[in-house]
Amino acid sequence: MHRTKRYGRTVQGLCGCGNKQTSIGLNHRSETIYGTRCHTCKMGGRRTKKDYCELCNFKALDPVQLDVDHIDNDSSNNDPLNLQTLCANCHRLKTKQNKDWKKK
Repeated sequence: MHRTKRYGRTVQGLCGCGNKQTSIGLNHRSETIYGTRCHTCKMGGRRTKKDYCELCNFKALDPVQLDVDHIDNDSSNNDPLNLQTLCANCHRLKTKQNKDWKKK
């Protein structure tokens, strides 16, 4: 059931960029409600998203094939100079090579 009036949407949909919408809390029935945008669009990073990978120059057919990556690995630093567009493959390789999962 989609509730869009007073209590928000209770079914997770897609943002205009193709990524999943973020949760914005719970309604009066303790159901998760979702906003209209994904996390990256909400934080302003989508403005810097290009239509190609900045490392391998992969040209995406659909925006969901690309990610916005934080160059300095600080997810709170959303300065446009700290954001780069990477394809899924390059993003995962960068994460593995930098061991980003260990730094959290």
